[in-house]
Amino acid sequence: MSGPERGWLLALDLSTSRGVVALDGPEGTLGREISGHERTARLFMEMEILMGDAGIGLDDISLLGVGRGPGSFTGVRVAAAAAKALAFATGKPLVAPDSLAVRAAGAEVSSGAVFVALDARRGEVYYGIYRIEGGRPMEYLGPRSASPERAAADLDAYLEREGGGLVLAGTGITAYPDAWPPGVEVMESEPPRAEGLAMSCRGEMAHGRVIDPFELAPLYVRRPDLGPAKEGGRCAC
Repeated sequence: MSGPERGWLLALDLSTSRGVVALDGPEGTLGREISGHERTARLFMEMEILMGDAGIGLDDISLLGVGRGPGSFTGVRVAAAAAKALAFATGKPLVAPDSLAVRAAGAEVSSGAVFVALDARRGEVYYGIYRIEGGRPMEYLGPRSASPERAAADLDAYLEREGGGLVLAGTGITAYPDAWPPGVEVMESEPPRAEGLAMSCRGEMAHGRVIDPFELAPLYVRRPDLGPAKEGGRCAC
């Protein structure tokens, strides 16, 4: 069986309304998108489908990964609980990149930086800046939540210090199109999230950032909305 650095990786991210399960191995990355109110119930079924397509079982998995947020409060919480259950059941190492880094990795840029902003509703965005080094995102700023204007001020400060070579990505960019500085490239399409999730998890493992399942906690960034929430956790991410 291969070690966690090169063996099969099983990862999940439910931080947005379009959740994803990724299986990464010797022949590339497979992904299954999970959308809608039934995504929680379908989570383990989608994992089984992916492993069946690859002809492997849970015993063949060498590394587990989960996007820990920020994003949908419900989705982030469910994903963390599922990842813990898998880690306890299998004894395999677990990594937990933040979900903005997953988006940055999916932007498929080989250098420079990615400013990721997700629509968090309530007139706010979740955002962060990630430098791309060796094809992998390295946190420069964030994750955090603020108004689009505050986020744009942090973006302006970065551009003033570091210059260009930055792209914008995420639902917060399109939700508040007038907030961002002109002339900065915007990723027009949704990044391939299965590949981004796998890349982020591999990067965490490469840097030795394995997390004890007992210590895994969702990264909410801000307090959950009050009142009853639907499956999406009130986030339009």
